[in-house]
Amino acid sequence: MIPIEKSNPSEVEKFCMELYRKLNFTDYPEFKDELNNWVVNNIPGLESEQDAFLNIMKGEFSILKNYKGLLDNFIDEEPRLAGYLKKSYGKIDSRLRKRIIDLKNVSVCPYCNRNYINSTYKILHCDNCNQDSFVIDEVENECPGCKQEINGQTKVVNTAQLDHFFPKDSYPLFAVSFYNLIPSCYSCNHVKSNRDLEYSPYDTSFSFDDVKFTYIPKSVDEVNIKISSDDSAFKNGISILGIEELYQSHIDVVNELIWKKEVYTDSYREGLSEILNQTNLELSEAEVNRFITGHYTDKENYGKRPLSKMVTDISKEIGLVGEEE
Repeated sequence: MIPIEKSNPSEVEKFCMELYRKLNFTDYPEFKDELNNWVVNNIPGLESEQDAFLNIMKGEFSILKNYKGLLDNFIDEEPRLAGYLKKSYGKIDSRLRKRIIDLKNVSVCPYCNRNYINSTYKILHCDNCNQDSFVIDEVENECPGCKQEINGQTKVVNTAQLDHFFPKDSYPLFAVSFYNLIPSCYSCNHVKSNRDLEYSPYDTSFSFDDVKFTYIPKSVDEVNIKISSDDSAFKNGISILGIEELYQSHIDVVNELIWKKEVYTDSYREGLSEILNQTNLELSEAEVNRFITGHYTDKENYGKRPLSKMVTDISKEIGLVGEEE
């Protein structure tokens, strides 16, 4: 798992306001009034807020985490609100979904850091409730929002799946909260499903730097990739997602790094830097490292290319690259 940086607050607020305006239901016109009343009466610190639910939508992860304990009985006590909050997620159409992904500024799944998040999907549009739904099974044509049959044609879009870190079935109040939506690959989103993980990619209380990829030689040309962490809750999370097992399919990448260490000696690296600098590029240490490894080795950019975290950790372990200045 890799961290995601906080997005531009003013842009997040604009997005949340646009989505909030769409949260209207013809068969439940009192939805927003009743929802805001519940928030005002049950969430400390929001008693005097107008459109209080907007604070839940744009609240940072640490705020959502603090509110989580206040929602134990929400579904039982407010079943109608809970049901329509889950439906609210359907108001995020393909255009708004793209804005979410653009604001997150990641191209690679933050859970596994091995798959790009964007892919092509077929969607069906429901004219009854104006909701788009992914077509997972070709025979399924029932709208998840209004349960009506959709008779239209599928269309293909290039987008990413959004995982609810706090599952919307358990925490419907966070169904459309910006910092609860994690762009993810199909594999991680499917496996995680409604399971609870201890740490979110937005959780600043966890030191992601303490998580390291390493390898154990098994034979002359075979290794076993391991993910080390002293935090048992984090290790349980990557176990739930099956990430360490998935990484065994990338043993060839580790072997290539080991070969490169033999070829890219210090003198070769110095000569390479001189040649590259003659092109007037004036490459930084991180850029030279990327040239050698083929991946980003500065943690701020792990989310731009698959496997960057693993490649960086193992490259540093074997001495192929050093720490960037």
